[in-house]
Amino acid sequence: MVDREAGDVITQLKLQKLVYFAQGVHLALFDKPLFKEDIEASENGHVVRHLRSVFGCFEANAIPAPGEIDFSIYTNQQKELIYKIYSSYGEHTASYLHDLTHLHSIWQQAIIRSSRVITKKEMRIFLKNHRKNIEDYLLPVSKKDTAEIVNAEDQWWMNYDSGVP
Repeated sequence: MVDREAGDVITQLKLQKLVYFAQGVHLALFDKPLFKEDIEASENGHVVRHLRSVFGCFEANAIPAPGEIDFSIYTNQQKELIYKIYSSYGEHTASYLHDLTHLHSIWQQAIIRSSRVITKKEMRIFLKNHRKNIEDYLLPVSKKDTAEIVNAEDQWWMNYDSGVP
């Protein structure tokens, strides 16, 4: 996948970081997960094993466009959150996001444990604490963005069909 507006590709590494932020912010705002899979600490940061198994073959190369996406499986709040996360972090390179997530104490603690799972509770508490300082570099989602996520209304892009078969 190519982020044509940002001029960057979406690699497996970048996708993992975007998914981590989406899960963490969803937990911080709604006290429930966006998806059920665990996120684990690895040398490259936060990893969802299922995504690694599906997209790992691309290594550092761009992931091809997915074709049609069934947006009906998401609530308006979830679609708005995903859009805001992508808008905030999508312009950054995978290496920048890698370095940023390695600053997070929950990754630093999980990487040295035998079970490297970062629990949803740990993510919720960590990102909820950073939500108090919403302009913090760890969570650049503004108060206006938060309000738009919580009060999401149907937007044109929420039902966007990329037209890719």
